Amino acid sequence: MKTSVRSRKFRGGAYATVISFLVIIVLLAVNLVSGSMFEKIDVTATHKYSIADETRDYVAGVDVPIDFYYVTSEGEEDLIIKTAAELIAAANDRFTFTVKDPIQYPQFVYRYNQMQDITNNSIIVVNGADPERFTYIDSEEMKRYKFDSQTLAFIHTGYDAEVEIVKAIVDVTTDTKGTVYVMNNHNEWLAYQNEKDSGHVTEPFANLLKLNSLRLKYLNLSVAGAVPNDCDILIIGAPQTDLTANEVKVIEDYMTAGGTVILVVYLGSEQLPNFQSLLKYYGVHTGAGILCEGDPDRTNDGQPSFLLAEYAGGNTQWPFTSPMYVDKAPRNTTTITKVIQTSKNAYVKAMNASTSAKEPGDESGQYPLLLKVEDTFHGATGTMYVFASSIFPSDSLMDSRSSYTNRDCFMSCIYERVGGNDDVLTVPETTAFEEALQMSTNQRNRIATISFMIPVVILFVGIFVFLRRRVEKVGTAEKGGE
Repeated sequence: MKTSVRSRKFRGGAYATVISFLVIIVLLAVNLVSGSMFEKIDVTATHKYSIADETRDYVAGVDVPIDFYYVTSEGEEDLIIKTAAELIAAANDRFTFTVKDPIQYPQFVYRYNQMQDITNNSIIVVNGADPERFTYIDSEEMKRYKFDSQTLAFIHTGYDAEVEIVKAIVDVTTDTKGTVYVMNNHNEWLAYQNEKDSGHVTEPFANLLKLNSLRLKYLNLSVAGAVPNDCDILIIGAPQTDLTANEVKVIEDYMTAGGTVILVVYLGSEQLPNFQSLLKYYGVHTGAGILCEGDPDRTNDGQPSFLLAEYAGGNTQWPFTSPMYVDKAPRNTTTITKVIQTSKNAYVKAMNASTSAKEPGDESGQYPLLLKVEDTFHGATGTMYVFASSIFPSDSLMDSRSSYTNRDCFMSCIYERVGGNDDVLTVPETTAFEEALQMSTNQRNRIATISFMIPVVILFVGIFVFLRRRVEKVGTAEKGGE
């Protein structure tokens, strides 16, 4: 028995068993380490525990030191807001991130929030090279709300922490490029689509302007009686009710003085006589019906009323577009440029048509989608961009996640006036609540126990069987030797 236990075969088997045991231990250790690493990977559908590549690229290029102060009491942290701030701060070596308890440091916080109420999970963004340039972001500004028609109240649906923090960085490091006024006294679609705050553009559109260092203001032209002197661009975002004759005159005077107007056409604008008179003053008018594209390669999923047109190496999308026409230039100082057009196979369908397919009798041809009108008077050149679709600047098409180049097209019209950058800074606006794969500590422990115990049990069963067979074999050999 003793000789058999000390034999080469026994020692070899024992050695193999020990190696197998060590391999299992190493695999278990690797599993534990990798498990703790993967807990930090964001598996949520909207990546609410990570930041967008656009944000990371922009932040990495900021050459100004920025100090982030995360204001919250211990135990009151909002993980989404805190994570966004930490990740943005970590994307640039010149950025710092510090937690400030408002109970311990009330005077520090009051210095930056103008002695207002201190709320947990607020963020202070300070230009490290110029401490007088700072922005205080209240936690409520980093949350998204949606009106619930059942409860008749706004409910918390998500976060805008990443957007607000990047806007603050832009604010403390970049000078304002210009001021954009948006008209809001004729049910302009661009302003009145906002269910939270009627009369104001939606938050994603406002964020797009602010991220690109543009100041946003609103204009009730019938009350103001004139376009303000600080207006660099006037946006008339698809009015659904008609302008007054005096407003038309004011806009023409603004153009005569060298102003820039971005005018978006609402479907059915042919029924607004004063609006049409403004267009006709610059040699343009719109007609009845809806514009469709006859070239299937220039439609979205084969839908003729969702036109596609190339711009900046990609496609712009033009849903529910009005047929637009260029008349003879009204003055020899007026030039009209067709910036974007349909194919020659486009056609117009009546609004009440039973089909969107082209039929005999449908008007057809090539139609402008975006016009640039320049009118010069006494050395000053006014510029008007006319977009044929009110949906063109909608949130879904201007969002950074959109594959269409609508935002680049729209912002290029603004940049031409204010001299902005060629690249449009955009950040995904909304992080909605969705159920991600989450486990409690007990659930993780149970799964870990099961995952670890199965191979361990198999290992010991194998060792037991191996030793038992060895003992039986030795016993048999000893009996044979007798």
